[in-house]
Amino acid sequence: MSRERSPNREKAFKLWCEGGRSRKLASIARELNVSPELIRKWKHADNWDERPDPGPKRCGAPSGNKNAVGNKGGGAPKRNENAFKHGEYATIWEDVLDPEEQVKLMFVETDPLKQVDNHIRFFELRERRMLQLRAEIMNGWDSTSISSKSESFQRIIEGIGDVPEFSETGELITERRIERFMQETERTKKTNQKLERILAIEQALTSVQDKKMKAIELKCKIEARQLTEEELRVRIEKLKRENKIMAAQEW
Repeated sequence: MSRERSPNREKAFKLWCEGGRSRKLASIARELNVSPELIRKWKHADNWDERPDPGPKRCGAPSGNKNAVGNKGGGAPKRNENAFKHGEYATIWEDVLDPEEQVKLMFVETDPLKQVDNHIRFFELRERRMLQLRAEIMNGWDSTSISSKSESFQRIIEGIGDVPEFSETGELITERRIERFMQETERTKKTNQKLERILAIEQALTSVQDKKMKAIELKCKIEARQLTEEELRVRIEKLKRENKIMAAQEW
């Protein structure tokens, strides 16, 4: 069974920290009525020099930190865009738009039914373009790609310098230099298979058609809700007229 940890062990560390981490260990030992050797043992075993001060963790930078020198606080300025990355979640302020954007903003369609109609038209256009491309491929249109591979070579060039030199035996000394160059070693021409291209187009076409059908279903739901509201209004008006007729007949 392990020996119970002495409560004076943490008290000693706390007293040492309260003394600015410079209090004499003998002084701590006298206050806790233990031997100085035991205090030195605790300090070494518990690694007092590396441990943070005891007590609750304080928020903010430590005392003396100068990271915020010159900062008046209050957070980032109004409409700050320091975190702007790609614009997907950017906040749009009308007063920072250019005149052309302000005009376009005024004519943005906000009616849900008309928005859905615009999406359906775009899906129809994309569907038509895909069908046109499919027809061109079926009629023999090919898309080819060429890839090449080059390697580095070197060759030795011999020549005579500006001032001819001769060896001790009378032979003419020639200069030798190495020239490096790149040369194409392989060229590949690839034509995609017609079936492969058609399947890729049809897969994308299926995705577009699925989105178009969802937009059409949404339009039907919006129109059905509007029709229900119109029917309810007509019924209310009919009841009002009937009430008026009944009231007139009573008189």
